[in-house]
Order: sequence, then structure tokens, then C-alpha cells
Amino acid sequence: MRVPLRLAPILILMSALAVASDSEKFAGTWQASAKGTVFLVLKVKAGEKISGTLNAGHIELDDEGELKDATPVEDLEAPIFFARVEGDKLTFDFQDTDNDVLTFELKLTGDGAGELRIVDKDHPKLKGFAVKKVAG
Repeated sequence: MRVPLRLAPILILMSALAVASDSEKFAGTWQASAKGTVFLVLKVKAGEKISGTLNAGHIELDDEGELKDATPVEDLEAPIFFARVEGDKLTFDFQDTDNDVLTFELKLTGDGAGELRIVDKDHPKLKGFAVKKVAG
């Protein structure tokens, strides 16, 4: 099927707008807390290209992937990269202070609520952290 050249720019624009509107639901500041302590802050900027930052304290998990302990966020905000949206999931990569690249998945679970988990094929039991949007 041939698309007339006059329609091609319109189709490209419509495609870009669809991507931007899908990413808008993730835009804002998300926080995870445990025992009254904010241990993770994710800031997402929506648009044609999704960008943002992640800032986390030290997180300790048990063998079942449950959160054992978490310290408050540190002053080490770092960029996220390779962000992509598929339905109600935002997946992105993040390089920690040990230079390890981690893949995260933010799944929307309700209005201003989600679950953020580390995606690791070697540790499939890792559970997600409840996050809530604190600023849009």
C-alpha cells in the first residue's frame, strides 16, 4: 500500500502524539517509602523521548525478594535511559554507583499508584515496591 507523500508527515505526527500521550500517564515524581522513610524517588519527563532521574538509598532484599531494609534517598540523582512504554508499563535502565546497569519496570496499579520492580532474569523472585505519584 502506498501512502501519498502529503499524508506521510501527518501520519508521523499522529504516531509521535500517540507515543507522547502514552508516556504522559507516567510523567511526574514517584516515591517509594518503608517505615515512614522515602527510599526511592523516580522523576519521569514525558514527551516524544521519555527521560528522567532515579535517586535511591541503600536497598536490602531477602532471598524471596522482599524488602528487608532501606535507607533514605541519597544525594545521588542519576539519569534513566532507554525508557519505553508498553500499555501500563514503563521500562527503563539505570546505572548504579557500582556501574551495574539495572532494568526497572513501573507498572501502573491505580490512579497515582504503581509498582516499581527490578527486572533481573537471574533473580526472577524480586518483588516490586509500591510507589505513589507525589507530583505531576
